[in-house]
Amino acid sequence: MLVIAIDSSQEIGTLALGSDKGLIAEYHFAHKMNLLRRIVPDMDVLFKDSGHSVRDLDGIVVSLGPGSFTGLRIGVTIAKSLAYVLDKPIVGVGTLDAMARGVSPVEADYICPMIFARAKEVYWSLFDSTANTRLTDYSVSTIDEALDAITARGGRVRFCGTGARRNSEDITKEMGDSTIIAEPWTDFARGAALLDLGMRRLIDRRVDNALTINPLYVRKPTPVVKLEAQNSVNG
Repeated sequence: MLVIAIDSSQEIGTLALGSDKGLIAEYHFAHKMNLLRRIVPDMDVLFKDSGHSVRDLDGIVVSLGPGSFTGLRIGVTIAKSLAYVLDKPIVGVGTLDAMARGVSPVEADYICPMIFARAKEVYWSLFDSTANTRLTDYSVSTIDEALDAITARGGRVRFCGTGARRNSEDITKEMGDSTIIAEPWTDFARGAALLDLGMRRLIDRRVDNALTINPLYVRKPTPVVKLEAQNSVNG
């Protein structure tokens, strides 16, 4: 079973190719405003370097977010197009799940992946030390609100992600010796972790619908909020 994993939710994009026997190739690339121009050519390079073709794929795994609204739309659209054109199964995986899986297991009570949303605001969730069990729903909140909810549980927490990196001083000040900030290379979802989570579901045939699968925004995109507000006023 040959599977590609795609994550375009953050500043570092991820493409990975793997099989039920393990990881074949993994490619991480920084992008700014050129994701749309980068991702398809980079996929071609990934296939060429691994000695495979897109026609060899047996399944597609895509990171659903949360994260960049534009980035997610691009990545999910490409993944859906592949699944539809090739008539192959598709699986969507939450980005925070993949990030937690990428640092597990840990010598702490919990894993808390955080994605930077805006100043002092993060997307986050809480997992057990193996990342096999998600203990809270995906949330978007201020860093203070997130830390209040986390500290109420007690125990040591290993944080990872851009949200934790940018708010490390606040986290350390609030939690002291109860906190561990993971290494910088865990700030983004690893392709191998995304493949691992997606492969499990593909093998179990717990797949998504290529026509209806959508990004997990957690909160509505700003243009949608503005449109709803305008319609409310006009109505």
